[in-house]
Amino acid sequence: MTFLRMMKNGFGKSVPDEQWDEIQQSVSEENHRNLLAASLAFVAMLLALILLSPLSLKLTLSRPLYEIMIVSSLVVYAVTRHVRADDWKAVRFLTYLMISMFLAYATVLGTVFSTGQIATAFPAFVLASPLLFTDRRRHINVCIVIHTAFFVCMALAFDSPNLIADDIINSCLFAIVSMAINSYLIGIKLRNEYAQLQLAELGRKDLLTGVKSRNSYERALLEYPTRCKLSLSCIFADLNGLHELNEKAGHANGDEMLKCVSAALKTAFGADDVYRIGGDEFVVLACDIDEKELRLKVEHARRLTERQSCHVSFGASRSEVPIPDVNELVKRAELEMYADKRRYYEQEGIDRRGRRD
Repeated sequence: MTFLRMMKNGFGKSVPDEQWDEIQQSVSEENHRNLLAASLAFVAMLLALILLSPLSLKLTLSRPLYEIMIVSSLVVYAVTRHVRADDWKAVRFLTYLMISMFLAYATVLGTVFSTGQIATAFPAFVLASPLLFTDRRRHINVCIVIHTAFFVCMALAFDSPNLIADDIINSCLFAIVSMAINSYLIGIKLRNEYAQLQLAELGRKDLLTGVKSRNSYERALLEYPTRCKLSLSCIFADLNGLHELNEKAGHANGDEMLKCVSAALKTAFGADDVYRIGGDEFVVLACDIDEKELRLKVEHARRLTERQSCHVSFGASRSEVPIPDVNELVKRAELEMYADKRRYYEQEGIDRRGRRD
């Protein structure tokens, strides 16, 4: 990608809106971590400059600026600590506040406190500061433009007349380079972030049915007891005759039956709590529903599958909080499911001895 193309795209969208919506939370969490690190690093740098100030008149004169920035950075750090990482609006505000502090510090240092010298701090900070954080590139580039304009105004107000042109040219050139670099790198970073999110999503979901996978189920077993306030229920569902259906009618028909089961469970219990844990086995974990509601939902799911000529055995169990053992809850539901399966095959007159679904 050429430099001119990077500049042309700099105020466009680095990723489509629908992709941005999916990665926004992970971007917010990363910016939250970077805010904590950057604010403390800035404080450490400023403290070092204060300690060195007796050795230099310029550092001594700049000490009030260092002290103001230390206090400001500590405030940003403290506020960030109390903001949730997934609160993207608050994190975005703090992100641009931090970038603005960096660039305002560099602007004041290079103009008010260095009237007789070429400003070097602003070009350095305008290149480095935006790279610490991630956002839509047009937002970061607008921030760079605003602060470059502020630097130009400060240079006109405080610089020596013979340095004004040099400082303005340097600031504008470095701002343009910064926007080009950020446009290119942010585009790559956001696309990689989306690709990683998609890969993680593939690991969390069952590709055939769209419900959550066995890996998600294993992690969820540890989480559900902390989610529930009153009770935890487990529903175990197993498709009857999948092996025979695959042999007689082909795997495509068997796949349709699996989709039928998953659709019924999602309709009855919601998509967030349904897991495919085996070839024809599904588990639902549901918080805070009473026994009557549990049985009604199971029967609703059963009716939905039967309408599609899909025969499923169900088992359910429920435990009040605190949940002593989620695995035991699942086993109880599984045992009830096997009892339901035996009744189904007895009614159908099918001998299932020697085979366990």
